[in-house]
Amino acid sequence: MTVPLVFGHRGMGCSIPGTLSIYPENSLTAFKAAKEIGVDGVELDVFLSKNGEILVIHGFRDVNSLCLTTLPRASGDGKRTFVMEDLVETMDVRASDLLLRKPWASLHGNEDTHKIMQKFRESKEASYVEYITNMDDADGESVPTLEEVVELLGDSVQYNIELKGMRQELGLRVLECLEKHKNIKALISSFNWEPPELDENSPYANVELERFPNGKVKADLLRPLVGNKLGVPLGLLFNANDSQLPSINRIVQCAKSFNAAFVNVAHDFWSVPNQFLEQSQEEGTDVLEYFVIEMHRHDLKVLSYFFASGPDNEEDLKRHVNSPVDIICPNDVERTVKLVKDALNDRLP
Repeated sequence: MTVPLVFGHRGMGCSIPGTLSIYPENSLTAFKAAKEIGVDGVELDVFLSKNGEILVIHGFRDVNSLCLTTLPRASGDGKRTFVMEDLVETMDVRASDLLLRKPWASLHGNEDTHKIMQKFRESKEASYVEYITNMDDADGESVPTLEEVVELLGDSVQYNIELKGMRQELGLRVLECLEKHKNIKALISSFNWEPPELDENSPYANVELERFPNGKVKADLLRPLVGNKLGVPLGLLFNANDSQLPSINRIVQCAKSFNAAFVNVAHDFWSVPNQFLEQSQEEGTDVLEYFVIEMHRHDLKVLSYFFASGPDNEEDLKRHVNSPVDIICPNDVERTVKLVKDALNDRLP
């Protein structure tokens, strides 16, 4: 029996309030640390900037603001922080001028660090505001470009590259970057894809989730990559707005319309009522296992990603490690790698 591969979410997990990685997310430091602890791959987020750089950064809120995780390098006007209106795709600033904020957990030496961390887990909305206004501290590490990440890690790990924003040429630019580096194994995924038209005779024809699984997207970032010359597999991200999924048939239809290899779903979809619109598994069957088996039956692999909104639950991690899921993308990367190693050792004869 195999175990899932582990891809570190944004390197070593999210560093925004509520998750509190000790490494800045999507940083070279985080990616290097993930490699050193033995991950199979890393997940990272990319935008195409106004000046044409492929920035490795997540952005904040639906508007993709720079304000949560970055600070501008000191400038003549004395500006020290970004505001919500400063967006990743529209600000004319280079990666080297975007300094990464220290994450909350880097408050080493403060005896109240545990209390501070707990406070921000419990009140994430308040912590976002305080993080933006008070944590104006950086070590000088800047936002990396995709080229810099690939040069650092090479083919020592696999990559799950998530396309973000609204610039449809982003995916082709990512392919250009990957083509320069031999033996790179990558998956390109996104929430920004337009589903095929739903059959009007579908029993869920009037259900918004079935018609538009991720809502109405502003740009289809995956369609230009279908049948790409490098043969890089695609992954359709689901659960952009809701932990519930559309019907199994609709998920398969969407994936097949992109010739996708992966279906990427939220780690907790199985825990909500009515996990997908149409269910036919036998009573008592594990929902997560049922879903993965159904996807495998249609030659689709499953990646399960953990949210940025809170610390990973150990029981949830164990559930995934012992499931037929193909890839786990956690925030508590070190613990997940250990759980996988323990699972492998337990299965030795």
